[in-house]
Amino acid sequence: MYRRNLRLLVAALSVMVFAFAGAALAQETEPVEEEAFGTPVLIVSVGQSAGAQQAKVLAIKAGLDYVFEQRPDLSLLEEKQTLILVMGASSKGLGAAGVDIEGEIAWATDLVARARELEMTVIAMHIEGGSRRGPTSDQIITALTPLADYIVVKGANPDIEWTESEEANANADGLFDTIAAEHEIAIAYIAKTLDGVGVLIDLFGIEATE
Repeated sequence: MYRRNLRLLVAALSVMVFAFAGAALAQETEPVEEEAFGTPVLIVSVGQSAGAQQAKVLAIKAGLDYVFEQRPDLSLLEEKQTLILVMGASSKGLGAAGVDIEGEIAWATDLVARARELEMTVIAMHIEGGSRRGPTSDQIITALTPLADYIVVKGANPDIEWTESEEANANADGLFDTIAAEHEIAIAYIAKTLDGVGVLIDLFGIEATE
């Protein structure tokens, strides 16, 4: 009787151990889905380049619920859930807006601060490629990108061979990689600007249409 009870006890313990191990393994290996970014979205330009208009096209193609304003005041953030900063400096665009680079960065920084007060998420986009990199654009990138929750860059992923033209690679020097690593920000790399459509569809959980 003793041996029979002992065997039953061992068997029961074994079942419990395997069940516990299986549950633990499921917890470790089951993928965790990220919550989609919220809408509506406000898309703005930081630097007044053509990239903001390109981002508007991406939003339309993705079916994103958005409002586009090149350089809005803070009140336009109300009742929005996500702010997309499209970064890239244009001397012509800044001149037309009547601001210098310091004023543009100060305005955008205030915009992000207000977005945070409203508990919005922030996406930093640089989608014009390496041709839009330069001292003035880099001032914007280094000032604003660290404030974002997510980065979208038209440039090389360090783990994947870059097959596009070198002029299209805005991450050739690894600047976006460095910022993402230092500030623990998720980053998406695109080879072509239109690839940003798929990124938006994924980030916002949009059901793709044929």
